[in-house]
Amino acid sequence: MKNFLLFFSLILCSVAFAQYKEDSLTLHTSSGDLYGSLIVPANTNSFDVVIIQPGSGPTDRNGNNPMGVKANSYRMLADSLARYDIATLLIDKRGIAASAKSFTDESKIVFEDYIKDLEEWSQLLRKDSRVKQIVLAGHSEGSLIAMVAAQRVKADKYISIAGPSKPIDEILSWQLKQQAPALASAADSILPQLKNGQTVANISPELNILFRPSVQPYLISWMKYNPCEEIGKLTIPVLIIQGTTDLQVQQSEGEALHTCNKQSSLSMIEEMNHVLKKATGNRIAQAASYSSPDLPIPQQLVADIVTFIKK
Repeated sequence: MKNFLLFFSLILCSVAFAQYKEDSLTLHTSSGDLYGSLIVPANTNSFDVVIIQPGSGPTDRNGNNPMGVKANSYRMLADSLARYDIATLLIDKRGIAASAKSFTDESKIVFEDYIKDLEEWSQLLRKDSRVKQIVLAGHSEGSLIAMVAAQRVKADKYISIAGPSKPIDEILSWQLKQQAPALASAADSILPQLKNGQTVANISPELNILFRPSVQPYLISWMKYNPCEEIGKLTIPVLIIQGTTDLQVQQSEGEALHTCNKQSSLSMIEEMNHVLKKATGNRIAQAASYSSPDLPIPQQLVADIVTFIKK
């Protein structure tokens, strides 16, 4: 009996591990190679693919970055979707992690570069005969990148995860007022100049991480896009996902984005924060979730995405 139970448990383990496989993909661009992982469901010859465009900063394909985030959220989502025969492409964006050598000068990169890269990843997957639908999903900053790319490559569906409805200058102003009110006034004198396409030479040390001269061209190019206007241009199925305890993008942003595209679906996930983990609004609990790679993502997040893709 003991041997039978051991044999049965080994079978269950082998089934679990056989739910997906991981293929390494390389995108060749004129300025260097970009790298990603295609998480492919096992035992199927055709599947839908979700491409996840990471959020802001040095966020890698798994949803982690060296500035205190080790949540593995994107990887957890990809593993979960594979159980429903949905593949996921996880990418290291230009200049990040395995794709770090694709640019060496921060001052040369602009928002449109990330849009173009996502377009090219989509075009690469279109050549894969196994792929049925291509779904572009963007998290945080990636929401807007995927939103614009979805228009250009004629994606089959689009998902916004914790994406703002307002332009980035308004979001930055709000975030600083909430998290660093002493710096808000100085930032509010910088943001309008960047919005008008003007660089700002003198930045205080406290604001240098946000507005250093080398990143200003990127911010200027980012501010040209209004998420509310861009999502309104989409005629494909749209799903907007927002967590109720997100301290970086308010719940009202998801609701507003929904009104900008009246044909969209809105999924409001209780107690999901910005890194897609369950957490209360308590800042200590929030901080702990950002560095908890084993804390699971909400099952509603997976269920709502699966329903949307298969509908």
